[in-house]
Amino acid sequence: MDQESLIIDLLSAGEPIYRRVRKNRQKNLISAFLFLIGASVLFFGIGSFVYQYLGMRVHSIDRGYWLRGFYHFSLVLGGISAAATVVFFLVNVIQEIRLRQSFQRFLERYVKEAAKYPVVYQDREAYYLAEGDRKPTLRLAKADCIELTTTFDDAVIYLGNRQELWGFSSIQLFVLNGKPSLLPATFPKAKGVNQKWLLLIISFIFVSGAGVFTYYGVTRYQNLYSAEPSRSTASSAAAPLTSNELLTQQGTAPTKKVNQMNQLDLNEQTRELYLTTNGGTDWSFVPLKPEWLRTGSYLLTSGEIPLGYWMDKTYDVSKAFSWFIYSENEKELFFLFSSDNGQTWKKALVSEAAQRIRYRKAQFFADGSGILVYSNISPEVSSEGLEIYQTNDQGQTWSRSNGTTINQPVQNVSFVNPALGFVSTREKLYYTNNSGSSFKEAVVTIPADYQTGGLDLFQSPNEVTQVSTHQLETKFYLLKTNGIDQGKMFACLYRSSDNGETWQFAEQLSQVQLTD
Repeated sequence: MDQESLIIDLLSAGEPIYRRVRKNRQKNLISAFLFLIGASVLFFGIGSFVYQYLGMRVHSIDRGYWLRGFYHFSLVLGGISAAATVVFFLVNVIQEIRLRQSFQRFLERYVKEAAKYPVVYQDREAYYLAEGDRKPTLRLAKADCIELTTTFDDAVIYLGNRQELWGFSSIQLFVLNGKPSLLPATFPKAKGVNQKWLLLIISFIFVSGAGVFTYYGVTRYQNLYSAEPSRSTASSAAAPLTSNELLTQQGTAPTKKVNQMNQLDLNEQTRELYLTTNGGTDWSFVPLKPEWLRTGSYLLTSGEIPLGYWMDKTYDVSKAFSWFIYSENEKELFFLFSSDNGQTWKKALVSEAAQRIRYRKAQFFADGSGILVYSNISPEVSSEGLEIYQTNDQGQTWSRSNGTTINQPVQNVSFVNPALGFVSTREKLYYTNNSGSSFKEAVVTIPADYQTGGLDLFQSPNEVTQVSTHQLETKFYLLKTNGIDQGKMFACLYRSSDNGETWQFAEQLSQVQLTD
């Protein structure tokens, strides 16, 4: 039938069309409101409750990282659902305005839509609209269809409701030229025939979103935290390094005496580094720039370390073994060491991807093994990636042991031996007993008159030490909350008898000054 003639016939049936459109829109708005409430409860309410519930019970840092990722994913889905509902409301309001302004334009749109389905089938409950001789793509329940008018050639124009997903529906015009044929048995009869494309689109969006978040999370974890494959890197040759590999001395060595036997000194005029192992009687040149030692962010949570001061355990000076952690290019991390009081130096590559590092530290044990750790700061959140490297030959070769994510800035890392180590933030303490393959949160008993969140939970050089076969000790820095010392920081002795899983308060020690 000619579309213009069909529009003319429908102009006389404006009132029932108005009523059906208004009723349909009211139903859709109620469904949208209920969907918004359901999505908010599901993605925001239940999602937040589950996140808080599991967050208190997940003690693995790695699992906590993925838990936060799925929590943020639920928030994104909730935001998308809310935004889609708002858009749906606006579209319905705009359509209502357009319907009132131009009923004929409204009819032109739906007549054009009806022309796509010239073939109509039926069964006892519904009509099925198809494009040509293909399988039906729309199902309209007969109970929801109303007869609008009859054309001059005895064709009957119907208005039906096309049921969509989750209680939503839209109107659909169609024309019956005589009695429709019965729906062939080979054709679908399921009520979901109207929903299949919508379901596919929603599934595609959900799966795509999950894929993007998973890919982003894995990529971000690998790139941001330098999660490179485990491998060993050989140190440089035994011969002394040439001037092309490091620096050569330009100025003169200091002549001053110092109070400490082993000390590192910065010549501020020449910006050269020198070390002494005999209180300043003799000085040896260190072929590094001060900036190389301060690679990345040279910040502690208490502020930036001024030039001339260095992060503890980022270097060590002694006659038998002096060493430094450094980077020349903010990417490759090296370990420089000397076994002859600074007369000759060797360097070993630790990592080829050490960008955005902040905290860094190395520890060595009596058998020549050692641990080197560094954290990667995130430009977006407060969490940090922690990389763990091991050596079994006193720094000549390094291999990546493990890596993890800490949800707060790292305060200190302390290993009792190559397997048992601890990571502290301002408020929490984590432990590993498998060289960093996994971390769990330790239970620290805080007395009623103290609180964490102050200067540090424990701060280097307050290391975790093993004082007996079954007992560990360390100092935790806690803030006093009551009494005459309220607001002051104190070093408190803590002990553990279960390899660091739980820690008990032993006694309050000295007051901690901000300069400590």
